[in-house]
Formats: sequence, structure tokens, C-alpha cells
Amino acid sequence: MNILGISGGIRQGNQDGAAAVIRDNMIVASAEEERFTRIKHSPGVLPENAIRFCLKEAGISIVDVDQVTFPGATYQNFEEILEDFFKFRFNHSPHIQLIDHHHAHAASAFYVSGFDEAMILTMDLSGDNKSTTMSYGHDNKIERIREFLKPNSLGLFYSCITEYLGFQYDTDEYKVMGLSSYGKPEYDMSWFVRQDAENGDYSFDPSYVMQGIKPGASHPSKQLKLGSDVLWQKLGHPRRRGEPITDHHANVAASAQRHLENIAINLVTWLHQKTGCRKLCLAGGVALNCVMNQKLRALPFIDEIYIQPAASDAGLAIGGAVTAAVDAGYRFPKMRHAFLGPSFSDDEIEKSLNTFGVRYTKVEDIAKTTAQKVAEGKIVGWFQGKMELGPRALGARSIIADPRDASMKDKVNELVKFREEFRPFAPSILAERVRDFFEDGGDDPFMVITCDTKEEKKGVIPAVVHVDGTARTQTVEKPTNCLYYRMISEFCKLTDVPVVLNTSFNIKGQPVVLNPQQAISTFFGTGMNCVAIGSFLVEKS
Repeated sequence: MNILGISGGIRQGNQDGAAAVIRDNMIVASAEEERFTRIKHSPGVLPENAIRFCLKEAGISIVDVDQVTFPGATYQNFEEILEDFFKFRFNHSPHIQLIDHHHAHAASAFYVSGFDEAMILTMDLSGDNKSTTMSYGHDNKIERIREFLKPNSLGLFYSCITEYLGFQYDTDEYKVMGLSSYGKPEYDMSWFVRQDAENGDYSFDPSYVMQGIKPGASHPSKQLKLGSDVLWQKLGHPRRRGEPITDHHANVAASAQRHLENIAINLVTWLHQKTGCRKLCLAGGVALNCVMNQKLRALPFIDEIYIQPAASDAGLAIGGAVTAAVDAGYRFPKMRHAFLGPSFSDDEIEKSLNTFGVRYTKVEDIAKTTAQKVAEGKIVGWFQGKMELGPRALGARSIIADPRDASMKDKVNELVKFREEFRPFAPSILAERVRDFFEDGGDDPFMVITCDTKEEKKGVIPAVVHVDGTARTQTVEKPTNCLYYRMISEFCKLTDVPVVLNTSFNIKGQPVVLNPQQAISTFFGTGMNCVAIGSFLVEKS
């Protein structure tokens, strides 16, 4: 059975378009449309390029697809819109099933978690009029227990704070998370989102939100779309983009982060009391908040946690498709990696290198050579194998560097990524060594949970330790990414440190690179010293 799951679309607010092909109980391919269009999040479009890739990767055409799923159960006439899309673009009209948005989020985590039963918490801005759902997964089915309808949205709350701090809402929420570690949670934000710890309830006050601003209106900033004058009265004048970040801004970020964490803890606590379950699955855009996830994993009644690596709406493509497959009687193994995108052979890579006219060397052991360059202090682009799904670079489209150099964080931020100096980088660590460096380190292949760095190790890997002593770890296993594992192992042989600094292969404002041409162009447009691309090494003279 071939199922094509897609997300994105033409309705206002739709973004993170993606596609996935599932054959029976196997995820064959999945990719985000932004990687093809080079427009971050690809708002308002259906993922035509991602669909074509997934079909090609699966070795099928659209006529071989038994069912197409799309997250939008409340979308009126959307089956007809999708039918017209497939007729016009693919000369075929497959069977289309609309899936509830939050059910698809829940399915994207639970059905591929490997858990027999689990609590499931989905949180985002909104989808199908819902913003948060609390469910119980068991017996290969998902039972909805409770839901919060918009505007009661934790995603909207965090987006308002994101915009208040001068960042782009619905895109830069992770900057608020990073900035929060520099501040103190001095402000009580219960006026914005009220909560009742006893019954796990919360309610969002929409008076602090303004959807859209009339042209010419008197307002602190006409660029702002979410906040209202009432919000500014509470928090003060919003930061305009480009203005310096003050202690006040860091404290607002810290306060919002703490409030989000407390509400999420109350939700999970309530859900545990209802189900008695000790395993937790998370999905939805809020589930990409790594700091919150650390707090949830630390709860005394949580034994295991699984977070969909593409927790944003991009993951809805997988969620919808696995829902249809489960309805057809299939069960899924645990999703242990996200390497589901395009890959390129050495022949294809060499052709691109020759087209650019760059000098390169084909090396016998690219993992060993790269490890040597990193140990020498070089910043290296790493382009290998199938592209990752989701916002985190996991060792296929990465930029890597030496975590032992305390100045490396600033070097990569300033010379390569061209981004804010407070932004941290992640450590990729050999899975079997994670407990040597991190107090609460666990099985974290998707870089979606922060951990506390052991005190004696903070000085060993300073470039990947955040100001609060945490690190957003990625555990690397040999079976799922053999080449990356071997490169880190070779670096460990040279330095006795089983960790490399890892960040995504892109620059600020651009999607992660997809193909060799993009990798080469990004390399020469930044301060990277060399790039390991397939079996080839390109260095700047």
C-alpha cells in the first residue's frame, strides 16, 4: 500500500509544506518544500517539489498512490482544491483523505515511537480550530481525552513574545528560547495565560493580541502583527528589529519560557493522573522547545519520552500518512533517524564541483580527513548522504567545528552563520559516551532536548555549552549514521573528546542546503575553511 502524506497549502497561515511516502509500514521518503524552493517555511504553497522527490525516491508515480492525506479536517471544499492541484500538476486525481490537524501531530509521534502506550501532548499555534490536545495512545490507536480550542494557544502566546522581542513570529521562537537563558524570570505572566494546576486547565487572554494593524494607525511599530497596546502597557515598548537586546528583553524571554514550562508540566501531570502512563510523546511546533522538553523528561513519573523530529507542521505529512496506514492495519517500528531526503552520488557531486570550477581533492577516507581538519581548528561543511527531515541538522547537512575552542561559538556565529551572538550550538556526541559528559543525557538522536553538562566537562567542550550550563545534545549511533559516527570517533582518537560542534548547513534566513550546488555556494559565501562533500574535500587557499 502506497500512501502519500502532504502538508502546507494555500490557506492563510499554512506553512512548513512537506511530503512523505509510506509503503505499508515503512517511511520511504520525506522532505520539506522549503529545501527545494529556498524560501523558509514555503508559506502558502502545496509541496509540489517535495512530492515529486518522494515519488521518485519510492520508485512510483502518482497513479501508484493508493491514498493522499492532508491535515485539514475542517477545510471546506479542500478535497476539490487538492484534486485540481493533482490534476493540473500530476495529470491524475488520487483518492484524498483529510485528517484532523492535531490527530496528525499526535500520530506523527506516537505511531512511530515504539511505545505500546503513551501520553500524547500536541501544542502549536492552531490547526482545525485546536491549539492543544491531550491524548492516550494504546493498542495502536489514539484516544483523544481533552482539547483546547483557539485562541487558547500556547503557540500564540510564545509567538506574541517572539514578536515583542523584535524577532519574526512563527519563525524565530527558538531565538526566544536561546535568549531566555540570559535572563531572569522576573515577570509573572499569568495575566497573559492563566492556569489552574489542579485541573490542568489554562486560558489565553486574547485582549493582548491584535491580528493585523490598519495602515497608518498610531502604534509603537507598524511592523507588529500580533501584540496590542494592552500588551505594551504590561511589558513596555516592544523592541524594534535591529535595536540592542537589553536585560529587560532577556528577562521577558526568561519569564515567558518559565511560564510555558509550568503550563506544560501541569498539562502532563494532569494527563498522567488520568492515564497512569509513564511514557510521553510530543508533537506540534511548541514541542521543538528543547528547554521545556528537558523539564518534562525530568518529571518523576516520566520514564521515556519521544518527540517527532519534524514536530512542526512539516511532520503532518508523516502524521497523516501513518494514520492512513494504521487504519489499514499496519504497525510501525520506532523512527530512529530522520535521513529521508535527497542524496547525491560522488559522480553527481563531482559534476557540480567541475561546473563551479573549484579545486578539490578526492580523499580515501573522508571521515578521517574531516576529523583531522576539525582537530586543527578548521570550520568544516559536512554534506553527506540523505538530507535530514526537520529543522535540526543531524550529521547530513551540517557545519562542524572543534567544541574545545571556547572562541569557536563566536567565530561560527559571526563568520559563518551571520546570526545573533547569544545563539548556542549543539554537541553531536557518540551515543555510548553521552553520560560521560551530560548529567541527564539519554537517547537523543534528534537534538530536541537540552541536558545539563557535567561540571567537570564544561571546560572541555565550552563551545557547545550554553550560558546556563545546558546543551542541546544529539546522540549519534553507528547503525543510523555510520559515516558521521566514524568521523566523530576519529576526532575522539585525536583529541580524546567524543564530541563535535554541530549546526545546520545554512546561513541566517536561508533553509538548510539540499544539493551540492547549494552547499558549494554557501561554503564560498561564508567563513568556512573547507567542505567535505561526498568523497571530496574543498579547501579555501
